[in-house]
Amino acid sequence: MTGKTHVAAGLLVGAITVDHYHTDLFSTVTVICLAIAGSLLPDICHTRSKIGRQFKILSLLVSTIFGHRTFTHSLLFLGMIGFLLILIQTPTYYLVTIIGAMASHVILDMLTPRGVKLLYPIPLAIKFPFTFKTGGFLDASLSTAFSIGAIYIIFQEFINEILKYVSHSLSG
Repeated sequence: MTGKTHVAAGLLVGAITVDHYHTDLFSTVTVICLAIAGSLLPDICHTRSKIGRQFKILSLLVSTIFGHRTFTHSLLFLGMIGFLLILIQTPTYYLVTIIGAMASHVILDMLTPRGVKLLYPIPLAIKFPFTFKTGGFLDASLSTAFSIGAIYIIFQEFINEILKYVSHSLSG
């Protein structure tokens, strides 16, 4: 998947988290930022990814040691990050956001022909039976759908109020 699709999925995870936990404005902004960062984090193993270009030395180190779509795309990595977040007593809605966004990244990469090493260090590539090319029409369609879903969730109360007002104005 492209970085845009991963970001859109992360944004959707953040929007769902904010809606579920009814966070205040500061926490909402933080959740959205963490969701976007979390959705990109697994690609730290790819030096030309959005996050890899920002953290070049770390990305090169991770890429050299593990390769692409192995450790950072595994249940082991998700578990380690989750454990660290629990260890530092991260608020639940931040933990859910980060792990959910990272999981969305891994799931999306399982839709590509290459798949991921989900069970790393077991060298088995896991992918869905139906896959599609990164950067193609379906990738762009997913990105658009995730973005629209996130925008709707974030602004649903506002949208519902407008619809109520329009409905009331038309009937009265």
